[in-house]
Amino acid sequence: MSTLQQRPQTSLPLPAHSPGNRWALGLGIGGLLVAAATFVVPDPDVAGLCWTAGFALLFAATVVVVVGHVHARDDHLSALPTSTAGWVALTCFAAGAALLFTPVGELSLVLGLVAAAAGVSAVSVSRERSLPVIMLPLLSGTFVLAFLLGELLIGHE
Repeated sequence: MSTLQQRPQTSLPLPAHSPGNRWALGLGIGGLLVAAATFVVPDPDVAGLCWTAGFALLFAATVVVVVGHVHARDDHLSALPTSTAGWVALTCFAAGAALLFTPVGELSLVLGLVAAAAGVSAVSVSRERSLPVIMLPLLSGTFVLAFLLGELLIGHE
């Protein structure tokens, strides 16, 4: 018996033809196109709106994929975290949000990335099914990604 057959399967992959994957793919491509419009729109206000809307669509696509993954393994969504990694993700998100407008606001970027990584780990490894653990850390990860890419690609004047 091979090693692969001995390990129990902890999660079921989402079928490629499911409507959730189509929605996520459409939202993701739309988000990338809207965010890319930032570089061709001459008005800075409209460009900023394109950047924000593009990353909002990418966030929605990520949430659709993760919620679809939870439903594919026949778990029901819950309100409170059910794993240690879920609590870590929510705690890092809350600490990052609290530090955002302080003199050490840069730490909130690191905590946002840690929250996103812990949230994805909680869902994929620990079979987390809490909706706040899915949405809030992914929101912070999307925000940090949008902020860092905005600084690197666009900068400020």
